[in-house]
Parts: sequence; C-alpha cells; structure tokens
Amino acid sequence: MFLADTLSRAFPVNETVNDDPEMLNIVHAISKHLPMSEKRIMQFKRETELDPELQIVVKYIQEGWPQSCRKVDNSVKLYYKVKNDLYINERLLFMNEKLIVPYSLRRDMLQLIHEAHFGIEKCKRRAREIMYWPGMNSDIENEVSQCGICEKFKKANSKEPLKPHTVPFRPFEKIGVDIMDFGNVSYLIVMDYYSKWMEIIELANKCADEVITKLKSIFSRFGVPNTVISDNIPFNSYIYKKFANDWDFNYAFISPHYSPSNGMVERAVGIAKGIMRKAKEDRKDYFVGLMEYRNIPISGLNLSPAQIMFNRRLKTKLPISNKLLNAELFNNIREKLIMRQNIQKFYYDKTAHPLSELKQKENVRILNFKNKTWEPAVIVSKHKLHPRSYFVKDQFGKILSRNRKHIRKSNTPFNIETDPNDEIINTSQSDSEVTLNSQTFNRSDCNVQRRSHRVRKPPSYLSDYVV
Repeated sequence: MFLADTLSRAFPVNETVNDDPEMLNIVHAISKHLPMSEKRIMQFKRETELDPELQIVVKYIQEGWPQSCRKVDNSVKLYYKVKNDLYINERLLFMNEKLIVPYSLRRDMLQLIHEAHFGIEKCKRRAREIMYWPGMNSDIENEVSQCGICEKFKKANSKEPLKPHTVPFRPFEKIGVDIMDFGNVSYLIVMDYYSKWMEIIELANKCADEVITKLKSIFSRFGVPNTVISDNIPFNSYIYKKFANDWDFNYAFISPHYSPSNGMVERAVGIAKGIMRKAKEDRKDYFVGLMEYRNIPISGLNLSPAQIMFNRRLKTKLPISNKLLNAELFNNIREKLIMRQNIQKFYYDKTAHPLSELKQKENVRILNFKNKTWEPAVIVSKHKLHPRSYFVKDQFGKILSRNRKHIRKSNTPFNIETDPNDEIINTSQSDSEVTLNSQTFNRSDCNVQRRSHRVRKPPSYLSDYVV
C-alpha cells in the first residue's frame, strides 16, 4: 500500500505507457507504403545501420538528445536543429515524412535527382519534398554545375556593358562595311560612323576584287578614311590587305560571329533591307528611300546625315525653299554625338552584366553556332587588340578567335592539351575558324553566277569554212 501526501501522487511501479495507436499506424504506414522496391528498402536499412553518423543519431533519438548543442557529437551537430522532427521506423530514419539518406547512398540519390537534367532550383525543390541529409542543397548545386550535358545545352551568356567606339572628329574618318544579300543580289553596305551617311552598292559577286573596286569608287567621292571596320571574309584576304596598304588606311575586324561589335553597320544593313523591301513591295526602286534616309534628321542631333556630311540638305522630290538648301556651318556635332552615345550606353547597361576574365589554360566551353550547343575548349591566350576576345583551342585542335559572350566557364573535367608553340595568328588574319599561315583568298568562294551550257559541235559541211 502506498500513502501519498497532498503534494504528490503515487503511481503503480509496474504501469507501462502505451504508444498512441493512431500515431503508430501513421508511422508504420510511411515505411509500409514507401514507393521503393523491397530490395531498395533493404539497401537503405542496411546502409543506415552501417553509417556511423546515423547510428549516433539513432542513439540520441532512443536515449534522448543532450540539452546543449555543445555536448552533441561533432559529426551529427547538423542534425541537432531538426532533432524534434527525427524518428526511427522499421530501421529507417525519417525527418517528418522525408527519408534520411545514408552517406554511402547520397551519390546515387544525386544522380537520380538530376537524371532528367533540370536546373539547380528544380532539383532542389524536388529533393526537399522526399529526402533529407545535411548539406543536400550544396551537394545538388555541385552535381548540377558539373554536369557536362547541362553545360552543353546552357542558355546564352548575358550581355556585357556597352563598349562604344570612339566618336570620330570628322565625316568619313571611320567607316563600317559589310555585305548584304537581298533578292539573290549582293550589296556592299557602307556606313560613316560620324555622319551616319549610308551607301548601298550592288556587287556582281563577293570576290575581294569586286569589293575593292566598289570601295575605290566610294573613296574617290568622299576621300580615304582613317579606319575601315568590317567582318572577316572577304576583307581578310591578302589583296584586301595590300589595298589597305596602298591606299594608306587602317583596317579592323570584328569578333567572329559577334555582329554587335560592328553595330553601326549592322544597323545600316537593317535599314537598307527595310528600304529595299518596302520599295520592292511598292514596285519602285530603292534610291528614293535611300535619298530620304540621308535627309532625315538624326534623333538627338536634329541634323541629317547630308547636313553633317555636306553642311546642307539634299534637294528631293518634296518642295523646299532655296534658303533651306543653302549651306550652313554646324558646330558641336561631335559633342552631341558623344552625349547621344552616353545616353544609349546608360540605358543599355541597365540590363547588362560584366563577365569575368578568363585565364590561360582554363577549361571553358565555346558556342557552336550551327547547333547552338556549348563545346569543350581551353583558353590559349587573350586577344591583344580586342579586350573581350580570346584565342581558344577546341577539342579538335583548332585555334579559334571567340568573343567573351560566346565562352562559358566549365566545371566539367576534360583534358585538351595546349602546346606552348601553338601559333597564335594576328588579328588581321583571324577568322571564325582560323587556318594558320593563310595568305591567299580562294577565288572559288566568289559568288559568281554561271549558266550551264552544252558542248556545241559544228556540222560537217562547215568543216571547210572559217566560222
């Protein structure tokens, strides 16, 4: 018999505490209905029992956690903050309804999580729903970032802050040239960086000789520029370089496959195509549209290309007074152009982000322009003349010149050997796919249209005559 005072009660010493049957049913249902094969469940049970860290956690769950985190074993301190959510069921360890993965199985789980090759955030959200281990988010980030397949199909790099060309001091000091195709005909497009004056010249073919002839005609009217900026082909041919040397002007090539580096002339190509497309639809020639373009004031300057080039307006089919056709002297044009350029840069840079510098022999991936995938390469050196261009060596051993926008850092281990004697070609010889020591331009590349013909044999009765 037990006697109790007013401040305490006596409990039977042999009384046992029964677990809540409803809670037991829930707990057992979790393990019973795990969507895994019996073999996989047994694997988890076995590896959980062999995992030294998880066995310490099991011991704490069964015997009670220390009151202070400082008294917890160092190997399992990361479990302390979720200790109230941990429980054991049929030799498996759970945090709430999430299965805790033993260390030996985490590699397999990471591969399964990323099996569909979704991005980091999607993989994290998927994993958080069904499993747990300390540092799981970090492990998923490493797994996804080192996936070669995901690297191959990544999106394009973000645009970098604008690096505008230096504004010239006079008309036709710096020009950009490009070749445009429209209606099965090739045209040479020339744009003056100072006045925005545009020339559209029809080409018989795309040979360097034909292009040089047209440029000579333009130079005879406007003078020889200091600098000509162009794409590579056919302007990187030997005879074009000789032409530049004979006529005493500098030439510069844009980064291969990166037209924004010559954005002025690319914009001119767009304007020219718009003029010609609308003229064709209206069944008229494009010269009226070109003349009107030259007479339209440039935004921010209120001066037309004709006024900047010739200090006067051009007479067109529109009625105009003689006074407005008189020549005038305009001042501060360069200052206005610089101000206009700064405004454009300000708005462009709002959504631009600088890309990090790349080091020599660094593993990277370069954009394959045909199928839009990222292929393995290694940095050979930085371009001396173009601060955002690099020479890279691809997996086939080719030395290529690429803009930083078309290069991504790679976390995938691969080995492309670089030879210290790799010959780095000069900027003037670089092409989208560089051929070392290339000094000639293949005339077979000229876009000359020829009609096929059959062999004619004169009749025998004419054999005695000279025809």
